[in-house]
Amino acid sequence: MCIITTVNQGLRNGGGIGDILLAPSSTKHFIARVVYDMLFFFIVIIIVLNLIFGVIIDTFADLRNEKQTKEEVLKNTCFICGLDRASFDNKEVSFEEHKKEEHNMWHYLYFIVLVNVKDETEFTGPESYVHYMIKEKNLDWFPRMRAMSLAADEGENEQNELRNLHVQLETTNKLVLTLSKQLAELKDQMTEQRKKKQRQGLVDLERMQNSRIMDMGINGPEG
Repeated sequence: MCIITTVNQGLRNGGGIGDILLAPSSTKHFIARVVYDMLFFFIVIIIVLNLIFGVIIDTFADLRNEKQTKEEVLKNTCFICGLDRASFDNKEVSFEEHKKEEHNMWHYLYFIVLVNVKDETEFTGPESYVHYMIKEKNLDWFPRMRAMSLAADEGENEQNELRNLHVQLETTNKLVLTLSKQLAELKDQMTEQRKKKQRQGLVDLERMQNSRIMDMGINGPEG
């Protein structure tokens, strides 16, 4: 009874167990009573209760954050393929249209119900495949991290890149042809200049020889 009374009355009173205990009958027990009341107040009321309240508050805070995180993921991530909202920025199909038209999770649910209730002898090829995957508990038939709209955009981007590369290649070829033509013209000019220098050298040599012959002819009779 003492323990039950202490816990019952001590926790429900703001000042601890000292609020309901009688005052000490003699002064020699006063200090011990004060120490007892203060220890009960600090240990039980302040420390233990605050620890319990802190754990409770932290638990509710974690639950709230977890709920907010789940709502954020469901709001900004496709439930079927797992692509986030940012993947559809500057695309022809918006994220909302993707979730509503391409990967509507209710359409997938209806399809799963269909293959479960439909006679297997009436299955089409895709229905047989999905029915088998469901029986094997395999989710590989879901388009994970894929979307037809993004694939189309990627195809267009690749075509644009190929066209740009083709244009750059044509420009480079034209530049190479121009440089080759200029190099050939420069080579012809250098060859022509070399021939001119050779002809000029021969003319100068012939003139020098003629000059020597004339000098020898003039100096000969005089000697």
